[in-house]
Amino acid sequence: MKKKKAIQVLTVLLLTTAALCGYFFVCEYNAAQHEISEYSILRDEYTTTTHEQNNNMGEGNSEDDTELSEKVKLPYINVDFETLLIINPDTIGWISMPNTNISYPVVQGTDNMRYLNTSFDGKHSKAGTLFADMYNNMETLDTNTIIHGHNMGLGRSDMFSTLLLYKDYDHYSKHRYIQFDTIYENHGWWEVFAVLHLDIHSTAFQHQQTKFINTSDFMSWVEYAKTLSLHNIDLDISPYSNILTLSTCDRSKYGRNGRLLVLAMKSNNS
Repeated sequence: MKKKKAIQVLTVLLLTTAALCGYFFVCEYNAAQHEISEYSILRDEYTTTTHEQNNNMGEGNSEDDTELSEKVKLPYINVDFETLLIINPDTIGWISMPNTNISYPVVQGTDNMRYLNTSFDGKHSKAGTLFADMYNNMETLDTNTIIHGHNMGLGRSDMFSTLLLYKDYDHYSKHRYIQFDTIYENHGWWEVFAVLHLDIHSTAFQHQQTKFINTSDFMSWVEYAKTLSLHNIDLDISPYSNILTLSTCDRSKYGRNGRLLVLAMKSNNS
């Protein structure tokens, strides 16, 4: 009798646990779908897609012409920044990586915490919003501009989750260009030159350094980034280049302290 009662109690506990797990799963799923749909609506209502027509192409060598031809074929996002600024005055730009899930507004807060769990329209959100580092000057652009975003995990591919695909060389080779424009200027295309793991507790590579003492200091920083890169990318960086650093969590190498960085140079022919 006691054994039968114990089995009944255990059965009730298991069913209750299963029901709770199912409830929380549905809640998480619905929340994720809401977060994804919010940004889909922003893209649908406030952007249009064309192909870049660059008025500053000029005459170049055959290698430059090939590169320009490749970029012209890419979908280019035109953004209604005026309306986005009404929705969120912290809007500073838009980032898009052609033929990936990444196409989002970028904001900048007075600290690097607010938008970790705040959506573009100001609501609590696990996905948060892609945001530029609080120390970056977005009007003139520093030598290095940093954009932070979540790796959502759990099979999700929104926000900066798909940055982890850049660890695969084949993915990198097919997605070399990033579009990043600000409310102040259309900066056009940026070309990826390094993909690397980082332990945020390490001081060996200062990925959040925005300014440099001189061009020699900057080039040393660039060359060190290249040595850390998972891929050997043959791209010449000018001492006067602007760099875009994308940062997201990646626990595969350094656990909770791990980040994956994708670094890109502003294209000369943007």
